[in-house]
This record gives sequence, structure tokens and C-alpha cells, in this order.
Amino acid sequence: MRKLVLGVVGAAALAVGSAASATITVNSSSMSYTGPSTLGADTTIGYSEAGLASPFTEWLNLTNTLSGIYSITLDTSSRSVNFTSAYLFDGVNSYALTCQVGCVSGTSEFWNLDDTLLAAGNYTLWINGTNSSTGSLAGTITITDHGVPEPATWAMMIIGFGAVGFSLRRRRNSLALAQAA
Repeated sequence: MRKLVLGVVGAAALAVGSAASATITVNSSSMSYTGPSTLGADTTIGYSEAGLASPFTEWLNLTNTLSGIYSITLDTSSRSVNFTSAYLFDGVNSYALTCQVGCVSGTSEFWNLDDTLLAAGNYTLWINGTNSSTGSLAGTITITDHGVPEPATWAMMIIGFGAVGFSLRRRRNSLALAQAA
């Protein structure tokens, strides 16, 4: 009977805990964009802008519904476009993306923001650069949610560890009593 009650309590705790998943929405942008489309933990936004000035500043305003640890990647295959800086801004804090591949003019570029704790809220991704030709800016922005357990998940884990500790303690006491008799 006791095992049945514990099983029902465990199932109820699992039902209460929900999987955390962020929703990324684009509010506005200075560029044309497609998406966002979400596959697993990755949200991808395609962007493009024809007839860039030199230098240029492009931006993408987005809303994130869930705080967590995120990675952001930014890339372009336009060889005439050279990013000079890219950063995510929440109105107070600025998170700089760093160039990883193609950091010289005339090559494809790949920039990223490594695992960073971001709160839920509004963010603007700023992209600055130069254009050496009549090329256009095109690429993708990928936002990866690495997930941080919700409070209900932490509570389930703590209750589970407590239950295991309690059962081990009861077993040890009952074994000691049986040996004493």
C-alpha cells in the first residue's frame, strides 16, 4: 500500500513539473527576416538586406519569454560584407558577439555569443559593418536555449533526494534493530 501511495505521489510530481521551452519572437527589424523557426532547443532567424550602405548598422529586436543560458550565432556568406561588431543589448547590459571564422574582409564570417545567462525580456541584436561592393547582407541568427531547470523541477529533485535519504535511513535503523534482537 505504501509503495502505491509513493508511486501516485511521484506521478503527480512529474505531472506538475513542465518542460521549460523559450519562445523567441521578432518584434521589428531594419532587415528582411524569415522565422523564427524552432527545432529542438535551436531557434533560427534568417535575415537579408540588399543595397547596404558602407558603413552600415542593422538591428533585430526580439523578445525572449524564458530566462536561461543561451548561445547566439551570427553568420553571413556575403564576401563583400565585413562585420565590425555585433552585440546583444537589453536596454542596460551589452553582450558582445566575437568573430570566430572569417574575421578579415572578403571571407564568409561566423560570430557567436557563448553560453550566457539571459533574463526573459526584450533584446536588440545590433550588427555593424562595412560593404565593399554592391553586395547584400544575408545569413542566419541561431539562438540555442541550453535550459535551466524550472523551480518545480528543482523541487522534484530535492524531494526525490530526500525520499531516497529517508528510505535509506529507515532501512539502516530496521537492520540495526533486527541484528540487536
